[in-house]
Amino acid sequence: MLKVKDYLRTALVCVVIAFACLFGYLMFQNLCAELFIRWGLEARQTDTDLFAHGFFMALVFVGVFVPILEELIFRLVACNLLKLAKMPDWCVIIISAVVFMFYHGSWSQTVYQLLMGIWFAWIFLKTKQIGWTILIHAINNTFIVTYTYFAGEGSGVFNLSAGNICWSISLAIVTTLAVVFLIKKGIYKYEK
Repeated sequence: MLKVKDYLRTALVCVVIAFACLFGYLMFQNLCAELFIRWGLEARQTDTDLFAHGFFMALVFVGVFVPILEELIFRLVACNLLKLAKMPDWCVIIISAVVFMFYHGSWSQTVYQLLMGIWFAWIFLKTKQIGWTILIHAINNTFIVTYTYFAGEGSGVFNLSAGNICWSISLAIVTTLAVVFLIKKGIYKYEK
């Protein structure tokens, strides 16, 4: 029987993972966005459509409804179907993450969406509980909607200096190592 303490610990770890990914991959995400914009693969976008029905509706839809729906489709259904096909876990994780990435359809977010898809699939396969990935996904989306609403978007996403590029790549590597550690050591019922 699960103890409340174990659930709270796992919930706290999920919150830390969500914020580690948000801030740890943000510069790398911005680097990718600026590169794809400069290469002409994507235009600068504003999120005015996101808030067409107001902040609260955007928050409910993107922060709650979308994470639940996407996790049910990409983790619960897709991962379980791939497991039924007798695929090894690493294959299930990569395939579901790649499909998750392409589903989002934004070149500038490919790396970020791929990494998040990998973490979500890994956590789901190891815990067999969709609730943890929904929690991380909801925190991620809620923060992005809130930040976009209050901070808006600047015209320059990222300064392509050598220092910023090295900093963003280093931060992404450290974040990846931290998330692997958090998943393995902090999530209750993690199977080896």
